Amino acid sequence: MRVADHLPPRPADGHKGTFGTVGIVGGCNERGPSVCDPPGSSGTMMIGAPALAARAALRCGCGRVIIGAARSILAPILTCCHSATGWPLTMDEEPLSDGSVVPRVLELDRQVQTLAVGPGFGIKRTVSGGIVRELLSRPGAPLVLDADALHGMAQAQPSGRLRDVVLTPHPGEFRVLAEAYSTGDAGVDDESRRAAAIELAAATEAVVVLKGHGTVVATRDGAWTCPTGGVELAVPGSGDVLTGVLASVLAQQVARGDLDVVGAARLAVTLHANAGAVWREAHGDRGMLAEELADALPAASR
Repeated sequence: MRVADHLPPRPADGHKGTFGTVGIVGGCNERGPSVCDPPGSSGTMMIGAPALAARAALRCGCGRVIIGAARSILAPILTCCHSATGWPLTMDEEPLSDGSVVPRVLELDRQVQTLAVGPGFGIKRTVSGGIVRELLSRPGAPLVLDADALHGMAQAQPSGRLRDVVLTPHPGEFRVLAEAYSTGDAGVDDESRRAAAIELAAATEAVVVLKGHGTVVATRDGAWTCPTGGVELAVPGSGDVLTGVLASVLAQQVARGDLDVVGAARLAVTLHANAGAVWREAHGDRGMLAEELADALPAASR
C-alpha cells in the first residue's frame, strides 16, 4: 500500500474545519489502583497517553483535537501537547463518576468527527462501561475504543450499534474481550490471530484491530494482516499513537463525506508501521520514544 495515495487530499483552500476534529477522552487523576494496574498496586496517574494520541492525530493531518479529561490533569496534558484544546470532564476537582462524566462526554461527542475513548483513562470499569454504553446507544461520529475503554466495553457488553466502532486491543485486552463475549482467544500464530479477531468482530459488531507483530484488522467477513512493522514499535505509548492516527484518518474521511472505516483502519496501521520504519532507518531498532514515532508520521505518509 502506498500511503500517500490513500490519505484524504488536502485542498489548497482548506482550513481547520476542512480536515475534521478529533475528540480524545482519557487521562487518569486517580491515585488508587485503576483497571490497568496489577493486583496490589497503589495506583498511577496517567497524562501522557491522551497527549500522545492527540499529537499523533495532529501529525496525521486532522484540523483540530479536543482532549476531554478531569479538570485536575487537563492543564498538564495540554502542556504535553500545546496544539490541542481542552474539555474538562468535571467542572471542579471532584472525582470522575458516571453522573459527572457521561453528560460531558456526550456533549463533546456532538462536536467532533471522530471520538477516541480510553487512552490512560484508568477509571473504574463501571464508569468506563457507562460511557461506552451511552455512546453506543445513540448515533454519532465513528468511535475508537482503546485501553481502559475496552475493559469498560467488556464490563458493559452493550448490544446493538448505532455508529461505526473500532476496537484496538493489545493481546491482553483482547483476552478480556474474548472472555466477556465468549469468543476464541488469539494464539501466537497468524492463522489463530486472524480467526480470533474475526470472531470477536462478529460478536461485537465492530472492526477489530488486534495489535502486535503482524497487526490484524478484522471484520465479521474477513481479516487483513499488516506485512510491515518492526520491534522498534514495542515501546510505551506506541498504541496511543496508533489510536491518534486512526482517529485522525477517520475524522478527515468524515469531514470529506467518504467514510471507509475498514480502509481507515488498514491505512492507520500501515502509516503507524511506516513511521516506525522511518525512525529505524535513522536510529536503529531500539530506544525510540512514542513522541518520536508521532513526529515521524508526516515523513511516513510520503
